[in-house]
Amino acid sequence: MKNLILFFALVCVVNLSFSQSEKGIGFRGGANISTLTNSELEAKTNLYLGLFYQVRFSELYALQPELGYSNQGGKTNDNHTVYIEYITLGATNKFFLAPAQGLYLSITPGFDIDIDDTFFNISNSDDDLFDGNDATFIDFSLSFGLGFELKNGLSFDARYKQGFIDVYSEAFHNFDSELYETKNQFNAVFQIGIAYKFNLTKNK
Repeated sequence: MKNLILFFALVCVVNLSFSQSEKGIGFRGGANISTLTNSELEAKTNLYLGLFYQVRFSELYALQPELGYSNQGGKTNDNHTVYIEYITLGATNKFFLAPAQGLYLSITPGFDIDIDDTFFNISNSDDDLFDGNDATFIDFSLSFGLGFELKNGLSFDARYKQGFIDVYSEAFHNFDSELYETKNQFNAVFQIGIAYKFNLTKNK
């Protein structure tokens, strides 16, 4: 009985915290500068897009679940482009270093699902050399960033995103090199962009 009372008390506290928090929904987008580690690929520039729901628990911390699209990959020396397209699921933790100015540090663990060569049947390139990307279906990533969140809902964000699952798992052999057979390749992405948040909390 005592444990049950404690459980309901915890539920009430969490519910009260959410009800008193500032909430907002918005969209984000910008540029990806991406490549693969331990590869012969050069960086390429493409885009990312997404939606988010932010809960501001205090002046110092906000949690921001995100759903998005991220175009990653790289370029070969002879200018062929490797596209790896992901649906991204992330949980951004914002730590406000200067709340009055809106300066924050962000940490985002996430899962990326490759939408090429799946039932979505999204083609990754019109070049026969890269007919399908043969990438690993899922990637776990961790992003670190800095940003400014203005009071009007607009924010500016820069992140570095590192993948932790081998992208090709020895299945990618379009390059004549033992490098892809002896070492793992991981996603490495620098992101810079903007976001806009609509406030859902009623002003008292």
